[in-house]
Amino acid sequence: MPKEKYESSSKDRRQHRILTPEEVAAGKKTKWEALEITGTIRNVSPRLWNLNHLTALYLNDNCLQRVPAEICRLTNLLYLDLSANKLRSLPAELGDMVSLRELLLNYNHLRALPLELGRLFQLIMLGLKGNPLPSDLLTIYEDGNGTQRLLTQLLDNLHAGSPTVMPPVRPWLHLAHPERSKPGAIFSLMCYNVLCDKYATRQLYGYCPSWALDWEYRRKGIMDEIINNSADIICLQEVETEQYFNFFLLQLKQQGYDGVFSPKSRAKTMGEHERKHVDGCAIFFRTSK
Repeated sequence: MPKEKYESSSKDRRQHRILTPEEVAAGKKTKWEALEITGTIRNVSPRLWNLNHLTALYLNDNCLQRVPAEICRLTNLLYLDLSANKLRSLPAELGDMVSLRELLLNYNHLRALPLELGRLFQLIMLGLKGNPLPSDLLTIYEDGNGTQRLLTQLLDNLHAGSPTVMPPVRPWLHLAHPERSKPGAIFSLMCYNVLCDKYATRQLYGYCPSWALDWEYRRKGIMDEIINNSADIICLQEVETEQYFNFFLLQLKQQGYDGVFSPKSRAKTMGEHERKHVDGCAIFFRTSK
């Protein structure tokens, strides 16, 4: 469910009814996606974390002192209320529950928040009232658009500049094999969308920290991957005109490539300054082949 289409239904969320005898006789089935456990509960059964069909879970007004990491198994959860417990810390795995739209942690004993909460890029409401959090976090939270600003702060400080998980290695697809008896040209080709800087926004990629979207950071990783793959032909999309001439072409010529570039057609209607920010497609080829 897209974030912009989510509508909070807290007013009607707990309104339930029991099937009438007529509905039961007619074979109507029940479908429950919400669960409420409220009282003086100190511990919950580990089986709760297997109910991954839940979209709403109410554990508020209990005596819980911890939430286990296994809560992240509830991958379909949109609404989680842990208010009015005795929580002093939160598991980092809570940040893996990226479907969450509302997370209520009001009136606990939280003095810190795990940076991993910044990964909750679809979160609309974060409840933190009544917690002894540091003043710098509360200042951000209590300001306008506090939830989003606080999540951005947490995400930007999560492994800043040094990701601990590297992307998977891209496998090569072998479309042909050389045959000694038949002359032919065997070559390797790499295709890569580099994501133009103007498209790399937090609005589109809310799950990425700001430093990871910064072009100066990204372009080094992109070029390292291009050079390490050492393809004979390199096809790039969303390359800015200025970046083609001042970065990609200069760097790849040093590696034995030459290239051609075709910007989007609207570049023909623009002045020189605006035209350099228009993106297009670039093809580089190894000159020794």
